[in-house]
Amino acid sequence: MATQEAREALVQQRKKDHIDICLNRCVEPYKNTIGIWDRYLLPYTAIPEIDLAKIDTSATFFGWKLSFPFIVSSMTGGEAHGRTINENVAKACEAEGIPFGLGSMRIVNRYPSASYTFDVKGHCPSVPMFANLGLVQLNYGFGVKEINNLVDSVKADGLFIHLNHTQEVCQPEGDTNFEGLMPKLAQVLPHIKVPVVIKGVGHGIERSAVEKFYEMGVKYVDVSGTGGTSWAWIEGRRQPYEVEADNIGYVFRDIGIRTDVCLQESKSLKQHDRQLIAGGGIRNGVDIAKAITLGADLATAAMPFLAAAMESPEAVRKVIQKMKREFRAAMFACGARTVEELKAKSPQLRPSL
Repeated sequence: MATQEAREALVQQRKKDHIDICLNRCVEPYKNTIGIWDRYLLPYTAIPEIDLAKIDTSATFFGWKLSFPFIVSSMTGGEAHGRTINENVAKACEAEGIPFGLGSMRIVNRYPSASYTFDVKGHCPSVPMFANLGLVQLNYGFGVKEINNLVDSVKADGLFIHLNHTQEVCQPEGDTNFEGLMPKLAQVLPHIKVPVVIKGVGHGIERSAVEKFYEMGVKYVDVSGTGGTSWAWIEGRRQPYEVEADNIGYVFRDIGIRTDVCLQESKSLKQHDRQLIAGGGIRNGVDIAKAITLGADLATAAMPFLAAAMESPEAVRKVIQKMKREFRAAMFACGARTVEELKAKSPQLRPSL
């Protein structure tokens, strides 16, 4: 039987594999093809009648004021690069006034020494930071106590609970008992000490599921549909294969619902303080603006930041600043003074697509 140290080393290697594959292999099914946001045109106006300097890109999330409606999404943690990435992202987000999420933290419950790689709240006291756990972990030893301990261990302001059965089935060591999770979530949800965001992982969340989460009391859902990084494909690339078409991760790389479709299906469910977040294929500020016209309140992405996060906080800041500059320009092109005005506009379907 493997020792605890050996088991922890295997988990750390999996985390390292994820980073290496994302940096060096194609894991985006729509890359170099027609992207999901290319299907839409911004609602352009030739006479914006606004001053660029007076455009207000700010948004509110969790009661926090953000510099623009964007979250740097979860990347990693649990191994050496994880600390570097999370610390650089934390410092950058603090400086730029936007939230970010930590990578999946189930490793901390099994191997507490890994908590150091996630413990970066001291670098971002004025922006929200999210702990992160898979919903399936409710079937693998996590209850209210373990969840709140996880939140406390990193002083998180909120919690991402991600839905990743398509990833887990393609992962050699995946946790695949997804039975009976909704009743368990309903039991623990009122007792989790921080706000919860239900989060997809690149395969989407359909309208009926979004509706169930809202009815349960969840206020924030990141639909994270197909269109960007495929975690099924990442897990597939961790396994040996001779013909890619025979690899389960490749076969499942684009299984799911496109992000734009998720938004349009579920936007009518938003009431009061319910919010939709658009993850999946966001690569620039124009994509953020298009997502908001399709029904999102905020957008999120991780892949555009990974290489920069390996480098320095300044490198991450440059990517954030680029996206914010593009987003402001997109608002200007649409004649939107505020994010609320942008939400009121309708995108146009590109005729040729």
